[in-house]
Amino acid sequence: MNHTVARPALPGPGALPGPGALPGPGGAAQRAERARHLLEQVDADPWGQFTPSVYETARVHAHLPRLPGAAKRVGWLLDQQRADGRWGTGSTGHQVLPTLSATAALLSHLHDEPPQGRIPAAVTRALAALRHIPGHGAPPDTAAVELLVPALLAEVNRLLDAPATGRYPALHHSPRLGPLCGQPADLPTALTHRLHRLPQLPVKWHHCYEALAARIPDRLVPPPPTGLLGASPAATAAWLATTPASPSHRPAAAALEATAHRYRGLLPETAPLAAFERLWVLSAFAKTGLLTGAEHLARRWLEPLTEHGSVRGAPGLAPDADDTAMALFVAAELGLPHDHDALAPFRTGDHFACYLGEDTGSLSANAHALLALGACLPHHPAHREAVAALRTWLTSQQTPAGHWTDKWHASPLYATSRAATALARHGGPTARPALRRAAEWAMRTQHPDGSWGIWGPSAEETAYGSQILLAAPTTPTEPLTRARTYLADHLTDAPANPPLWQDKTLYTPTAVVEAELLATLHTLP
Repeated sequence: MNHTVARPALPGPGALPGPGALPGPGGAAQRAERARHLLEQVDADPWGQFTPSVYETARVHAHLPRLPGAAKRVGWLLDQQRADGRWGTGSTGHQVLPTLSATAALLSHLHDEPPQGRIPAAVTRALAALRHIPGHGAPPDTAAVELLVPALLAEVNRLLDAPATGRYPALHHSPRLGPLCGQPADLPTALTHRLHRLPQLPVKWHHCYEALAARIPDRLVPPPPTGLLGASPAATAAWLATTPASPSHRPAAAALEATAHRYRGLLPETAPLAAFERLWVLSAFAKTGLLTGAEHLARRWLEPLTEHGSVRGAPGLAPDADDTAMALFVAAELGLPHDHDALAPFRTGDHFACYLGEDTGSLSANAHALLALGACLPHHPAHREAVAALRTWLTSQQTPAGHWTDKWHASPLYATSRAATALARHGGPTARPALRRAAEWAMRTQHPDGSWGIWGPSAEETAYGSQILLAAPTTPTEPLTRARTYLADHLTDAPANPPLWQDKTLYTPTAVVEAELLATLHTLP
């Protein structure tokens, strides 16, 4: 990018009240007041409250090292490296993509800038850590992982082979990386051939354009975006770096700089995600009565989202069943006008595709569809067949252990709470055995301190565990009492909410998690 666009004066995270500035959980009145503050906080921020992404921040720096804030991004990446040489949280599989991305960014920085003392050592540790990650096994079902990992492996190896790396013998003579987590060390030839046969690039691939930019035929290059390409900072940076500079770059460049400015120089997984954030916050509160007195705000948020029927989570993304179902559910719960057939384009047999052209299905999107269509039944009985089909499909997806899993969240507690909540409302008597098995699983996996969490105690997952038990045919009192105590003690404890939501890598939608905690506490006896 050969030009700089003036950044608008946008509110940074520090300009909005953080969780610590909100009233404490207290009783019902205090929770209602805290919910009101959270709604005001979300309303004031057109971007959404999301944790920064190592993957996106590193990809943007590798493609556009001159973007304002570069020094902060490099320093932040170095500070985020773990003691074992990797980046990221969660399982080993979840750490592959952020580690590859940070490694590539730091290697490219060595080529473009005078040496910095910490960078060669950080890259050396990262390469050693990557070589100890198994080359086999299925990776987490994160967005476009089958494209992103091979593209980054090839980029890291190319940078290690570049002449500029010769200034660092320990890196230049380092063994090249092979396949990781079942993904090859370069994009498969079959994919390259497929790209050349496509009449146009599918919209779903805009979100991961950074993996394709070096291989894509010129005729498939997306036209100049008016904002972020595919709602992705990394995809936008790749588009800007690989297309000839022209005035048509300005909207995308301005959007990227504005995003970095909003998140204090760093980049989130997707932006702006205000639509997704608002729908999930409204949904959490609508189930519990915490929207009382805020219906006017809900209407103002919903009207622009639902005016075209199907809903998209962010500009630049295709409409999807998940956001559409959430909008339909909240509108039906509040008695607001809505298109009750908005989900029809996503119907595929006995369930719904999350978006057109989807490769793997989403459990939570279908649970939300059941909630939405079930809420519409009193006025639109034609949905009865779809509700019955969804009920059967959801129960068929339950694991023998009693839980469900989903591609949008790393914790089975999220998927299980979504399925259990929908089946408790609209599953009828036939869903009771599934709800009972889910509750038994939740009670088996609760920690002694009353919390739940796949990688350790987590307030967010404790809210989901509580929701599963609340949906049970018979409510177990003692586990819920312990869960309530834990939630009340950890409501404002940020470290208790690790990144669990899955896009390309893990992130935390902080306002959404806050809403889930408040709503769950408000529901617990």
